[in-house]
Amino acid sequence: MDYIIKQTILEIERFNDSIKDALDSKNISNTREAANSLRVEFGENFVNSIGIFYLEFLDTGRGPGLPPPFEPIMRWAIMKTGQQRSELYGLVKYVREKIASIGTEIFNNHSLGIELDKKILTLKENLSENIQLATKLEIIQGMDKFKKIYNMSL
Repeated sequence: MDYIIKQTILEIERFNDSIKDALDSKNISNTREAANSLRVEFGENFVNSIGIFYLEFLDTGRGPGLPPPFEPIMRWAIMKTGQQRSELYGLVKYVREKIASIGTEIFNNHSLGIELDKKILTLKENLSENIQLATKLEIIQGMDKFKKIYNMSL
């Protein structure tokens, strides 16, 4: 596998780990569904970080408007309270209505989220450094081959 692809995969894995660390340290998604969904997908010409669709809401929050989906709130309530599903319908209804009326805490204070923009900036800087290093190594290796060929011809 190409050096640049290997380094990119490592950086994306570090990127995903930084998201998991933020989720844990800020106690954002205690169902672990978001953290467990993060993975690296790659092919010959691409590397992607893949995660659950609602990571965006764990970064920027959810503004007022329509209530959020029922099931994620129910899973959160079960994890948070330890109660049975049948005991939580009222709480889930209340939480959904509250989010619909004022948004989530993360929406109202983005620093409570996973701060994805900062993580992406770090990822870009690290990838840039890796590409520069890989390019230098490739040039040096090419020059070494040229020197060997030249020296053999003398």
